[in-house]
Amino acid sequence: MLRAGLRLTSGLRKVLPDLCQTHHHGVQWRLLSSVTKETPIGVIGIGNVGDAVVRNLLRSGYTVLAMFDTDGARMSALADRVAVADSSRQVAQKADVVITCLPKPEHVEQSYVGPDGLLAGFRPGTVWIDHSTTDYQATMRYHKELKGKQVEMVEAPITGGLSALKTGTMVTYLGGDKAVVELVSPILSASYTNLVYLGPVGSALITKVVSNMLCMLNAIATAEAMMIAKKSGLDLHQFWNAIRAGCGNSFTWETSAPSLLRGDYDPTFTIDLHCKDLDLGYQIAKQHKVPIPLHGLVQQISNQAMYQYGAEAACYSGQRLYEESCGELLRSPGFENWSYENRIIDGSVVPQHRDIQTDGE
Repeated sequence: MLRAGLRLTSGLRKVLPDLCQTHHHGVQWRLLSSVTKETPIGVIGIGNVGDAVVRNLLRSGYTVLAMFDTDGARMSALADRVAVADSSRQVAQKADVVITCLPKPEHVEQSYVGPDGLLAGFRPGTVWIDHSTTDYQATMRYHKELKGKQVEMVEAPITGGLSALKTGTMVTYLGGDKAVVELVSPILSASYTNLVYLGPVGSALITKVVSNMLCMLNAIATAEAMMIAKKSGLDLHQFWNAIRAGCGNSFTWETSAPSLLRGDYDPTFTIDLHCKDLDLGYQIAKQHKVPIPLHGLVQQISNQAMYQYGAEAACYSGQRLYEESCGELLRSPGFENWSYENRIIDGSVVPQHRDIQTDGE
């Protein structure tokens, strides 16, 4: 866990020598030397993730000065608490810390470039925290360009499920200069139970993409295992609990199986976005000439689900293919109101289940 509330140290002054000034090309600006509740924060992308991040920050007493989304309707629920900006550039001009929560690489690129983009609005000394799971090569390009403008970039892709994010118990992978990451860690701690620092910019994105590849592989395997149990006449609720107690357990088994057993396949994330992450993983593996036949098969199953059920279908819709193929629905009562929160135990994310009904309740 990174320490929260760290003030600017001599070490940070060494890694950011050009920022320890008061003017840049005749324009006055101030260095973000510490993070307080009054530090002006801007958020771009008010979808599921951005909305939760804003609410977590406000609940923790932070100052969210401005927000922007290309879909104005997404901001309506927060418009009475946070000023609505006209562009990404305007957010960057107002905030000392800018947080982006965008779904796809093309959305990050659109927000970054052009006369109304982030690059045009960033002031020297600003810190950009990007929660998006995006293209590796583009991320490295942004980082290089921003270094020339004395803007620090922290990549912060997230993992653990939207329900955990809403309760501030999610995990974020972090890449960037460690001193800068420590500087903004109080802001990140408003939404995340565990801040996992990986190294320089690029390292967090690779880790997040591979994590999502493993997640989908486990989700597909969950459907296969559940179908074997169903065809064998086992009680699926008991079967789920039994696997949880054995060596075959995983976070994805714990959290994707309940969604399958109640028949919603986890609609908090779309199959389109999961397929995007699988493709990003494929591109990284291809770049390094790593064969991935198993992950490649999972990618094809996921693509088939997206083509068959649509881009907005629930993220684990690949499980539904097994139900249709075998002519069996994998359902079990008791999970209708199920939810979970995350706990960190010995460095591992352990879901704490809520509102599961058992026989007799």
